[in-house]
Amino acid sequence: MKKIASAVIAVLTLGAILSAPAFAFDPLRATTIFTNLAADPKLKNPSVILFDASTGEQLFESNGYAMRKPASTLKLLAGVSVAQYLDPAMRFQTSLALSDKTNAVVIQGEMDPWATFNAYNAKRLGQTSLKYLAYRAHVELESRAGAPVKKMTIYYNGIYDSEAKNMKIYLKSKKVQVILKPVTALEAQNLTVEPVMNSASPTVDQMTHYFMQWSDNVLSDRLSRFAAKAAGFKGNTEGIAEVYEKVLADLEIESSKLVVRDGSGLSHDNRVSAKLLGDLLVKIYKDPRFAGVIESLPDGGINGTLNERFIKTAPNAVGLVHAKTGTLNGTVTLAGYIESGDREYVFVVLADRLSRTYSAAKIARDTLDRYLGRIAVPFEPITESETVVSSITP
Repeated sequence: MKKIASAVIAVLTLGAILSAPAFAFDPLRATTIFTNLAADPKLKNPSVILFDASTGEQLFESNGYAMRKPASTLKLLAGVSVAQYLDPAMRFQTSLALSDKTNAVVIQGEMDPWATFNAYNAKRLGQTSLKYLAYRAHVELESRAGAPVKKMTIYYNGIYDSEAKNMKIYLKSKKVQVILKPVTALEAQNLTVEPVMNSASPTVDQMTHYFMQWSDNVLSDRLSRFAAKAAGFKGNTEGIAEVYEKVLADLEIESSKLVVRDGSGLSHDNRVSAKLLGDLLVKIYKDPRFAGVIESLPDGGINGTLNERFIKTAPNAVGLVHAKTGTLNGTVTLAGYIESGDREYVFVVLADRLSRTYSAAKIARDTLDRYLGRIAVPFEPITESETVVSSITP
């Protein structure tokens, strides 16, 4: 009986070993590493917080409740707000048509957040650039006139004034004088006689992925304004602040001290705590509504604004850090998730008291990456390659 019992214990022990996950980094050691990170003089007394992503347990904080400059980590709030209030499959339309007026065209849009004069950026997500729209407008007028057109009028509605001015500048470089005339949607419709082309934006989901990956300030701010309007607020800076606060309230995250001056993190007057961003990352971790936001986070050493990080400073962390970066003069921030065996941690680091130099920012980023590299561990479950039979003699 003892022999059988021993054999059963051996088999159960072996089974436990074979089915156990790979090395899981001890939370106490992770806490120690973050204690050292927070005290590192190269980070100049940052605001830091660390959570267990699965349980939501707060493991460490230093200045975690202090209100600091978030830089582009504020885009986490933009991404969550857009996911909450906008249809991820929605696209914005912009059309070009000939007018019943002489040498005139009508451009009517839906305030496409992705509308860009940069042909390269437009091509990246398969959209028509406003430069091409202006070019096509002039070509169509010359085709209709059967002669060179040196003066034209653009009636427009539903596109940004700045983009309309860019079209005027472009056509001026082609020796074409342009008169810009903003009109109402109804006026644009009445002026239209012959459609020429239509351009659709990427989906909201694609645009969110882009501004999170590449930290596009304009796109983040514009989509935040749309989210604000969809939530019943004004599509301005105050509306952005209100929609961010509403999203946080819905997730039961305290935000009374949050200061929002834009929808991108570009303003030096924005203020947020590491605790708030950490709570947000914990709340959305397993919430399917925000899966797209998490998937859009840059991956260390692989893509987005983290594509060149960790490769030299902490190569073992490549592909294991998924986080939103942030940079302003004197500020380096990072907030997201880090894989460590069968665990995943939520971390936020806001270092906004650095010297306003490139070298100080680079040193801070490299320092931060090295600390994260001490926690990053890939998940590699052990698999049984063959049956092991143990004979135990009493």
